[in-house]
Amino acid sequence: MWVFYLPLALIGFNPVWIGVAYALSLVYQFFIHTTLVGKLPGWVEMVFNTPSHHRVHHGRNPGYIDRNCGGMLIIRDRLFGTFIAEDEQAPPEYGIMRPVHSNNLLILWTHEYLDLFRAMARPGNLLARLKHLWKPPEWNRDTK
Repeated sequence: MWVFYLPLALIGFNPVWIGVAYALSLVYQFFIHTTLVGKLPGWVEMVFNTPSHHRVHHGRNPGYIDRNCGGMLIIRDRLFGTFIAEDEQAPPEYGIMRPVHSNNLLILWTHEYLDLFRAMARPGNLLARLKHLWKPPEWNRDTK
């Protein structure tokens, strides 16, 4: 989050208000991580990231990967085609694509970055290596 908030401070926003915005964002993130709330009224579902939308974001089902990435608003996902509604017939299966076989917190916090850097270190031209930065998690390149 500091990548977003630091420029605000540099251009003159009051740090107190930056802290308030950060706190409100955290409270909202806590709300959308519940499984107790189903669908909300239509206008709310159209504009805001709701628990229903966010469950999709955490799903590892093939149709749910790289979807519903908005923080508080879901408008960006709707505009750029990354939005998908939660399907009650196929509820999200929570988790990651490749399980981590460790209880070490350092490994759990960094395993995705380590996997990314290992994949980028494999032989190939620079563009092929850099594609790992923006391709979906299930993407893998040929190293022929």
